[in-house]
Amino acid sequence: MHDKVLLSVKLPATGGLYEFRVPFDLTVDQASRLISQVLGRREPSRYEPSDAVDLMLLDDGGAGGQLNPNETVRALVEQGTLVDGSHVALV
Repeated sequence: MHDKVLLSVKLPATGGLYEFRVPFDLTVDQASRLISQVLGRREPSRYEPSDAVDLMLLDDGGAGGQLNPNETVRALVEQGTLVDGSHVALV
């Protein structure tokens, strides 16, 4: 799919991994809030969605670093920070 990146998102609250196709034109903040809302609907008994969430890299080379919430997903893909299959955590 063009203009989207496939992310493997870990939700520490449940220990689960979920895959999301994220549009390039969203900011990291918008993407993390959207993912939080979707996961809140999927895991309502174990996760309460929040607007105060961030995405943190889990892959080597950037593990533990939070993504800039103001950066677009497109910019991170162009920099090579995010690629299809990148592992991130919703924190």
